[in-house]
Amino acid sequence: MWNRNRSVVLSIVICAILSVLLATLIFCGPWLFCRYLTEWRSMEDLATLKGLITVFCLCFYPSAVFACIALYSLIRMLGNIKRGMIFIPKNVAYLRRLAWCCFAVAAITLTGGVFYLPFLFIAAAAGFMGVILRVLKNVIQTAVELREENDLTI
Repeated sequence: MWNRNRSVVLSIVICAILSVLLATLIFCGPWLFCRYLTEWRSMEDLATLKGLITVFCLCFYPSAVFACIALYSLIRMLGNIKRGMIFIPKNVAYLRRLAWCCFAVAAITLTGGVFYLPFLFIAAAAGFMGVILRVLKNVIQTAVELREENDLTI
């Protein structure tokens, strides 16, 4: 039977898999992007290819730093949820950090989108996710404040 604890464990496992995938992309990303451009997109112009790989690296590696921070924050927050600590200030801080990571990736890829159009879609998705996380952070923060206020009530 599916329950809350199994759902949290599944989320932690998914974050761990994404961490391994991110580490793999950090080492193989430019090579994979080059293969994509040459084999799937049939790009043969060497100057354009080198320029796009440079843009990819300038966008991907700074974004990867924020992705690492986001995955760390997610795993820590899921650990708190697994222990039953949901409406705590630390989770609000994790959500705030997640939202800022999304906004940072949106800004980086928005800049890269000037040179490579698909980055604009990543920027839009990251920005939208950042807004959703900010709303969720505000909801959780209000719940934390209400809980603390109720704890003070006799």
